[in-house]
Amino acid sequence: MKTLCISVRFLDDRFHGQGDDGPEWPPSPFRLFQAMVSAASRNGHVADETFQWLERLAPPIILAPSFRQLRARTMYVPNNDSDKKLDRQNRLAEKIVCPLNILDDEPICYLWRIQPEEQDIAMAAATQARRVLALGWGIDLVATDGKVLTLEETDLLIQNYGGQQWGPVSKSHHVLRCPKPGSLADLRDAYRSFLRRFEGNVYNSARKPMVFEETPYAKIGSADRAIAAFQLTRPDDDSETLKPFDARKTMEVAAWVRGFLCNAALQGGFPGVPEVYVAGHVPESERNGNTPNRFSYLPVPSIGHEHADGMIRRLIVAEPYGGDGRYVQWAQRVLANAVATDKHGYPQAMLRPIVKPSRDTVIFRYIRETKTFQTVTPVILPGYDDMKYAKAKKLAEKALEQAGFLLGDLAEPIQLQKAPFLKGGFSPSSYSVPKYLKGKSRMHVQLTFKEPISGPLAIGAGRHLGLGLFAAAET
Repeated sequence: MKTLCISVRFLDDRFHGQGDDGPEWPPSPFRLFQAMVSAASRNGHVADETFQWLERLAPPIILAPSFRQLRARTMYVPNNDSDKKLDRQNRLAEKIVCPLNILDDEPICYLWRIQPEEQDIAMAAATQARRVLALGWGIDLVATDGKVLTLEETDLLIQNYGGQQWGPVSKSHHVLRCPKPGSLADLRDAYRSFLRRFEGNVYNSARKPMVFEETPYAKIGSADRAIAAFQLTRPDDDSETLKPFDARKTMEVAAWVRGFLCNAALQGGFPGVPEVYVAGHVPESERNGNTPNRFSYLPVPSIGHEHADGMIRRLIVAEPYGGDGRYVQWAQRVLANAVATDKHGYPQAMLRPIVKPSRDTVIFRYIRETKTFQTVTPVILPGYDDMKYAKAKKLAEKALEQAGFLLGDLAEPIQLQKAPFLKGGFSPSSYSVPKYLKGKSRMHVQLTFKEPISGPLAIGAGRHLGLGLFAAAET
């Protein structure tokens, strides 16, 4: 076996090219394929056989530098929706940009396993890769290289690489597009539609590429958390308009969805024990904080940019860390376009699935991998702190351990405060809680781990119903 290695080094430490679908890191193999086809066409070196061979290969292993998401900022760009509204008055459109800061001085390496007899065509693909000048936006300039490595050289590259290693897996909320047979022809058709978008006085929108494989990827060596994500929309019309809810009622919103799933589980078809996993009914003798595996219902307040108001418009249903995803697959199927009702039976929201959670800029803030997390909703401490910081800290450490983490995982001491960390948050006492939690202290918490972990992360007595929910800290 040999390896086709295409390396991409960014000339700047910021990556803007997440496109219209939200942040994407590492850049997908399909993005690289698209850039290679574009560069080859621009230089008059179109090699169908090479690209058709490349699109038949299995998804590659990706070596990528570590990154962090920078603070979102608003840009104003020319409004290009004249095809929708000819007599428009607003000449500028608001665009929210969330660039990524590349932390390691390492190139991105795409590693395809090939057979020894494919070396010649692999070298031709490497030559095509060297023509790529940008990957993402036009300002994301890169220097590319390609070579064929032996198995020993490949192993040495992976062992000495200072960043992260990503590989295709069977289930992950992190999905990357990969080329597949037909991608080259589809890219050309999309480009031709771009060239033909003006026919006299008639404008026809150029279509986007449609032929690619959506492959789940995960960082090798990290624990992942399987999720199903939903938008909360108005239940009484088909407009798909998001319906906001007060974040201080987060446990109430979570209870609506839990109730719907409980009723569905009673009808049969759930692949586990619904009384515990879905309903969260734990025997009194086992209520020591270390509850059995179960769903977490996590309403998601809107955060992440200057106009964020902290209202709930999305919800995550999550398995515990290390779950195989089969339970959330059931939940996603059952909840798709379902209408959640309150305790009186009144419709409150329709749940519309978010097919690619990592491409939703709000959801991404909660699930992305990072070292430092801050609470968006307060942690319900497992006890009363007598208004003493030292005691509150001990209780927070206990809450962390009950959620399955070790104090040794932390790089810094736990930080506690009453004021919210993020815009749109509220003081801990503002949140509604059931009677069994009213006697417990509440705090906003910051955690910094030694190694990056992925979310969603929640700790404390209300962690399965939306309280104690963390998001990646602002940088």
